[in-house]
Formats: sequence, C-alpha cells, structure tokens
Amino acid sequence: MRVEKVRVEGFRLLEDVELLLEPASTLIVGRNNSGKTSLTDVFDRFSGESSSRFRLEDFSAGQRPKFLIAKHLVDNGQAPSSIIDILPKIVVTLSMRYDMNEEFGPLSPFVIDLDETSTAALIRMEYAPKLATVSTLFGQAEPEEGVSPADRFYRGLRDTIPKAYGIRLFAVDPTNLAERREFEGVSNLNALIQCSFIGAQRTLDLSKPGETDVIGKLLGKLFQTATSATAAEADQQLAQELKSSVGGIERGIQAGFDTMVQGLLPALNIFGFPSLNDTELRPETSLNVESLLADHTRILYTGHDGVHLPEGYNGLGTRNLIYILLKLEAFHKEYRARPTRPGVHIVFVEEPEAHLHPQMQEVFIGQLNQAAAKLSESYPGEPQWQVQFVVSTHSSHLANAASFEAIRYFLSSTPNAAGIRHTKVKDFRKGLDTISLEDRNFLHQYMTLTKCDLYFADKAILVEGTTERILMPRICRLVDEGLPDGQKLTRQYVSTVEVSGAYASKFYPLLDFLELKSLVITDLDALYLDEAKKPARWKKCPTAKGSRSGNAALRAWYKVKEGQALLLADLAAKQDADKISGYCRIAYQIPEPGSAHCARSYEDALILANPQLFMLTEEDRANDAWDKAQELHKTDTALDFAIREEVWVVPHYIREGLIWLSQPPPPPTEPPAIDAGAEQPAA
Repeated sequence: MRVEKVRVEGFRLLEDVELLLEPASTLIVGRNNSGKTSLTDVFDRFSGESSSRFRLEDFSAGQRPKFLIAKHLVDNGQAPSSIIDILPKIVVTLSMRYDMNEEFGPLSPFVIDLDETSTAALIRMEYAPKLATVSTLFGQAEPEEGVSPADRFYRGLRDTIPKAYGIRLFAVDPTNLAERREFEGVSNLNALIQCSFIGAQRTLDLSKPGETDVIGKLLGKLFQTATSATAAEADQQLAQELKSSVGGIERGIQAGFDTMVQGLLPALNIFGFPSLNDTELRPETSLNVESLLADHTRILYTGHDGVHLPEGYNGLGTRNLIYILLKLEAFHKEYRARPTRPGVHIVFVEEPEAHLHPQMQEVFIGQLNQAAAKLSESYPGEPQWQVQFVVSTHSSHLANAASFEAIRYFLSSTPNAAGIRHTKVKDFRKGLDTISLEDRNFLHQYMTLTKCDLYFADKAILVEGTTERILMPRICRLVDEGLPDGQKLTRQYVSTVEVSGAYASKFYPLLDFLELKSLVITDLDALYLDEAKKPARWKKCPTAKGSRSGNAALRAWYKVKEGQALLLADLAAKQDADKISGYCRIAYQIPEPGSAHCARSYEDALILANPQLFMLTEEDRANDAWDKAQELHKTDTALDFAIREEVWVVPHYIREGLIWLSQPPPPPTEPPAIDAGAEQPAA
C-alpha cells in the first residue's frame, strides 16, 4: 500500500493544493517561498504528539478572515453550534492505494466502503474547532492605544486557538464522500503512517553555533532503537553486549568511588558529620549507554601514524552525505522495531544538495531508492522497507537528474489586489499530457545536459546561439538603464537558455505549464528560391532579397502547417499582440526606428543597430550589413561587445522583447472559493 495523493487546504500558502506522490521518490521544486517547506511542516504538525504546535499564522491568508465573520455572528447572538462550520480549518486528505489481494493490516479501520472492487481509501485530518470549547475562542481583549480592533482581535486568537482547536481524524468512503467514520485521537493514523524528517538545517559547519558532532549523536538514537523488544535479534544482541560492557565499568568505578568517599569522612567529622542520627554515605555510579553514545562518542576519520581526524575535520559535503545515510538507517531500524509495522513510511528530505558537488547531487537522487533497498537486505526473509521519499530541492543538478514524472513544481503567485499569495502545484505526471513522449524525453535530456534551471527562475530568455547567450547579461544591463528600479532585469532571477531555432518550439508547452514568463529570441532566417539550380533550391539571403522564413521556431509559434510557406511579409505585418501567447513572447528581427532595413540574424541586426561601429554606408545598408556579418567570428564578436565595447545599441527587436519581459507577469488565477460550511475531501 502507499499514499497516492495528498490534498492540503488552508495551511499557509497551501490554500488548496493537490499532488500525486510517486511510489518511490517525489521531487518538490520551485522558487524560494513557494510553499515547499510548508508541505513538510503540515505533515510534521499532524503526525506530531501535540496539536498545539499549530499557530494562528499557520492558517492561510485566505482563511483567516473567517475568524472575523464568526466573531461578528457571535456578537450578534449566534450559538457556537451555528458558527463552528464557518471557522477556518486546516485539512490534509490522504488518498491511499492498495492491491486487491493485499492484507489491510493497520489500514483496516480506514476501509469503510462496501465496494469489493475498490482499492482506494481516504483519510481526512483536520485541525478544527471543538464544539465544547469554541465559546472560549473569542475572548474580550482590553483596548490598547494605537492598536486597531482587528490587530487586537488576532493577537487574542494566538492564545485561544490552541484551547478551542484540536486534531480530528476521519475515514472517508471514496465511493460516497458523505460517509465518514471519526476516530478518537490519532493512534490509528500513527499505526498506519510513519513520518520521518531530515531538515534543511543540519549544523555541520564548525564556524556556526550549535553542535557539530551531529553524526556521533546518531549512535545514541540507533542504540535506543536496538533496545526495543521488537528490534531485530542481531541489534538486540549488540545492545545487550554494550550494556554488559558498561556494567563492568560501573562496578569498577563503584569500588574506587567508595574508597575515595570514605577518605573524605575525617574532614567531614570536623563539621559534625556523621552524627548519631545520620546515615553513612555510600556512593553509587550509574552509566547510561545511550547518553555515552550520544554525548561522549565521536566519529573519527582514519589518519596516519595514529593521528585520526575528528568528525569536523572532514569536508561538509561528505559529512552531509554520511549524516543523511545514517539518518535513513535510524529511520529504517525504527520502522523495523515498531511492534505493529506501519503500512506506509514517508521520509521527507529537505535540500539534500547542501555542500554536495554537482555530480554527487545527481548521483544522490538516482541512488536514493537503491540505498533503501540495500538497507532492507539486512533483514532477509522480511518484506522490503515500504518507504516513499519526498525530496525538496533548490538544485538544478538534482532536479534535472530526476524523471519528469517525479517532479512537482510549486508556483507561488504574485500578490493579488488584497496582497494575498497562494501556491499552485504543477504536477508533471498529469500536467504534460500535451507534450509527446518523444518531446518529453528530448526536454529531459536537454535540461540535464545543459544544467537548465527553469524550475527556479523568475523569468526565462531562450536564445538561438552562443553569441546571444554570452551577450545577454550585458544586453540586460544596457536595457536596464532605461527602466525603473522595480523592473530592472538584473534585479530579477532571469535564466538564459541556449536552444537552437529548430528546438525552441519544444519548450513552448513546458514554459506555459510552468507559468514562467519567457522571451523567445529567434531569427527571421530569410530564404529565396534559387532557380538557377536544377531542381530549384531555397537558400539563405538578406531579408530584402528573401520571400519566406525558414525558422522552425516561428513556424511553430504561428502554427504554419506542413507544406505551407511562412512569408516574410506576413511576419513584418505582425503586431505586438500576435507575438504574445500565454506566458511567452517571441522576438525576431524588425527594422530599427527610423529605418526601413531589416536584418536576417542577430549578427547583422547588431551591425544595423550600430552602423558607426561597423562603418556602414547609407547606400544598400542591409546588404552591406549582411556581407559584414558573414565575416564576423561569432564568439569573438560576442566577447568584444560583452567586455571591450563600452557604448553600443541593443538591436530594437531584443530591446522591445526585454522591456516586455521586465514587467510583472500576468495576474494570478485565484483558487476556487471555499464554502465555509462545506466539507470537501479529495476523491
């Protein structure tokens, strides 16, 4: 059995999101503050021991106004029973999937449907108000000078929410969502699902405050698991041997301490101790094996001449990898040692790339499941470790090494008119159906080879060749000189991706799926029909001489059918609105302001925009620019204009496109309105 789907409602930026979990590893990607950590936190809140860890700030911004609505109703005499459904809730719904012939085990209490062909179960967790205590939610706060009533109201809620709210657990019939079974407490959930967490903050750096011997401390946790009555026999035997060894040390210390304390008694006699009413002192020393391992055991790396290196002397990347693997070993042993083995174990790993070099990052995500299988080999004859990994990352190396189907892209919208943001989850498994399998394979391979970072960019620029890629940072700085501070491209995270004109069109559906505002810079690629050849052939030429475009990116953009010509005259007549589609805009050569000459490619466009630098003549300028462009070495020219040339003009078609890119993206689409009284478990 496994968790197939997760739906989160009302938690921070996760107003209402749904994502599929892969049977093995799911990769969470996205920009900073897009809600990735919130997914981990909401599982931690519900699987933890105390629901009081939820706070007012955990309710999504779209949910919090419901507190004011409920307060207004209470002030007007409404009974608690009539407002309880209006109050905000934080809800997580898990869709479980099991095999037809699989034993239910700890899933049994949650299977409440009567459909013998069903292989699904729904579990709904709510942080919701309790009717018995809802009246304590709205206390009367004393007025404060300079504090608005709304601020005073919410300040009071911080104290009353933990008293009025609690966790409620339901089994929901997937064939009839109105049918539910409520449980007392969360013991049934904890028996079914084990959640473990490897946080992003691991304090591995000696220069930072905190405990740096973190790897050594894991030994205490492993010993604690080994002493469990349900631990593996070999682990229990090892724990018993450690206890016996420490017991011998205790007896030796006991004898020595007794002698030393007895030696202190003459000095104590001076102070009248012991008197007739006092008992004699007898020392007893007890050593705790777990504390010894956790607090007094250090990991050393083998050195030379008997000088071994402390844990903190090894590289941070190596320490991070060892730490993660030891944590996985501890989680695995804990899973095996539980009296009733859970049906599902979910391990959340945040930012495993910390301190790892790029190649190690790529290996990590590929070998994670193999590591889990290797740990299971220590328990021959037992079922394999039923673990699902949820890995969040900011690494393009790690993200591109994963399959498309395993990626969940967290997208935080720009604030709406009320200043509220929310997160949308773009699920690659079900969201890229419009892209053929061949194109998906191409995109995945291309992004892996080029270390493309589209998942983490604010905006993107797709260029045809090396010249534009090298020059783009300099071009952005030149365009920024005429832009207001809030729109400068150099203050935004803009990713530049080099793609051939023949392949740019494969990125169009991906960019729209990511809702990533992008500029595609391509060339006209003018052609003329050389009838002197037999048969006649289309050959490249200056734009003024050509009649059609041979550019594949433009053909795909304007949906030109196979066998149909894309005429240069039609391209010249296109308006700005024709160059924008969804989140993307295309830019190709157009005449410079006040000129009738149009370039064919970037090189002659650069020459036409800077005639004085290339000593162009007025007569036949377009052909002259074309001829000079054929003589340019592309890389040398790019470096010259990127580094040496101080003042030059950006070609108009690129400047126009970058100004469009600099502006804010389209307004966000709002999530569906949530009915305060409706309960909507995921199917």
